[in-house]
Amino acid sequence: MTSWLLDETEAIDSATVASITTTLQSIGKGVRGGKGGMSLAMRMNDVIIHDAKKWFGGADIRVDAIVVTGAPPEGEGFYQPTTFRFTGVHDGDRLPIEAPGLVFFYGKPSHFLDVSIIVSRDRKDTKDLGTLITERVASAEWKTAAGALLGLAVAAPQAVAVTAAITAAAAIGNFASDILQQVTGATVGLYRASWLQGRDRFGLGRHPATGSFRQKDLEFWFEIVSDRRERVVNTPMQPAWGLPSKGRM
Repeated sequence: MTSWLLDETEAIDSATVASITTTLQSIGKGVRGGKGGMSLAMRMNDVIIHDAKKWFGGADIRVDAIVVTGAPPEGEGFYQPTTFRFTGVHDGDRLPIEAPGLVFFYGKPSHFLDVSIIVSRDRKDTKDLGTLITERVASAEWKTAAGALLGLAVAAPQAVAVTAAITAAAAIGNFASDILQQVTGATVGLYRASWLQGRDRFGLGRHPATGSFRQKDLEFWFEIVSDRRERVVNTPMQPAWGLPSKGRM
């Protein structure tokens, strides 16, 4: 089980279930604001490696993210993995990310949006996270999590199905981190968070609201924006149902 340096997920309690139920009822009634369908982008900025863990020369660093959502529109996957690689990174370097930021998700989420971010010292010829996951989709752990998420692809899911899918999303984040620990060096399960459609508006906004997250030797901030406000650039390809996408710098 991955120990995340920063975990902003909230426990699923009675208030969470009540919020999910209210949102599902709004969707069922066609209430404005209750439906999903809004395209969102998640993008990371000001990523600083304070200690590259290498005495001589620059280090190779990879930033992996996996974002999971419930029952997105047909043609989009319930998860999007991305991998970005940076070479020659020294202590204190800010990764060369162009404005408006490193996009690690773009799509139309439903019910919830769950994100896991992992940073590692890269090794030669390692595969992107999407490929690593594809090679392991036959595992019992993956089948259980994927089954709960695909269970949302019905006309009128119940709150219990959404809560099961949120739990499955957390399992997929841990699954991705465990894979990376096997194939890379000095893997750090950096950040995890999950937001609901109704209560949290999918986490729209800047995280943190000001400044940056600083965990051990890493520093960054990210934001979730709607494409109703601005054009999104550096967008990874959309996967088909259950298939990963891959991004690279």
